[in-house]
Amino acid sequence: MKKIFCIFIIFCSCFLGGCFNYNDIDKAIFVTSVIIDVDANKNPVLYVEAFKPERNLNETGGSSQRILFRGSRKTLFETMRDINMSSSYKLNYTQLRGIIFTEKAAESNLYDYIDYFARDQESVLRSNLLVLNGDPDKFIKTVLKEQEYIGLFIHDLIKNVSVSSRTIVSSLNDFLNEIYSRQGISIIPMIELKSDQPEPKIQLTDGAIIGNYKMVDTLRLGDELGYNFLTDNIKSGSLEVTNPSSSNNYVSLEILRSKTKCSIYMDGKNIIVRKKIKLKATVAEAQNRINLNHDTIEKLEQEAEKNIKDACNDVFEKYKLKKLDIFNIGEDFQRKYPKSNIDNPIEQSQLQLDVNVNVEGSSDKTNFRS
Repeated sequence: MKKIFCIFIIFCSCFLGGCFNYNDIDKAIFVTSVIIDVDANKNPVLYVEAFKPERNLNETGGSSQRILFRGSRKTLFETMRDINMSSSYKLNYTQLRGIIFTEKAAESNLYDYIDYFARDQESVLRSNLLVLNGDPDKFIKTVLKEQEYIGLFIHDLIKNVSVSSRTIVSSLNDFLNEIYSRQGISIIPMIELKSDQPEPKIQLTDGAIIGNYKMVDTLRLGDELGYNFLTDNIKSGSLEVTNPSSSNNYVSLEILRSKTKCSIYMDGKNIIVRKKIKLKATVAEAQNRINLNHDTIEKLEQEAEKNIKDACNDVFEKYKLKKLDIFNIGEDFQRKYPKSNIDNPIEQSQLQLDVNVNVEGSSDKTNFRS
């Protein structure tokens, strides 16, 4: 019996895995964010923010030390390996939270840099992708009081603003899915240092439109509301309408739910893009005064529907004239008409909107996070 048991144990041990390539956590340097720029010779310039865990025997908890690196070589991979030559331990990218490109790098050719993150085994597909408006050297050296590490701050910032109706959010995974689609266009949020604050602050601004791995245009902050409605990217947020009781004042509506359904079909030579937007909102704030009777709520709903239609029509016509399909029309059209040979369907598209807004009374929410 003992012999059979020993054979069974030996047999099972052949299929048990252990810790491969084990390293102590205090003998690694973890990268939280990287900034990629290009020099005059089109070589990548890499800025790296990392932390080194430290263990204090006199304390129950641990601590960490912020470390910055900079390097430049012919390729991104060579640059990363060159940076390791000035580090006491190999840099580990499994905790990477932010991949940031400067505008110069985004306008050159992102394929030269994004390919590394798509292939590397340590790369995290959920890392946030951004374009920096400003000086990368000044940005990486910024000291924030809210969070010591810029990469972690950006991660928390994007989780926070994802409830806004006027922001763009994109991860490495989102970018790869969109850039390999039929239209080959993706929108990446832009970030910059705020100069009108008493202390250093970082904010999200416009959206960088990437076409065929190059930044070809900018989605301005005023256009992001219509874009998010058309692409069903609104989970919550705010919507401002004129106060029916006072034309010089406003009422802020809090978006509780929003859903956009799309149908696309041919009508002669035209492509009809029909968007059905259904929104539920509540009154969050009223300037001056407001009487929430049936007539007032109906006027609020009509005004909100008009504002949504105007925002959607404006951004659609703007990028239709530029022949930039940022609304995934080409992808939807190809699925329904796979044998069609229309190169850029947005040029022949006409937008039809069916907007329905339902406004409740005052909000009972005390926290914007769900």
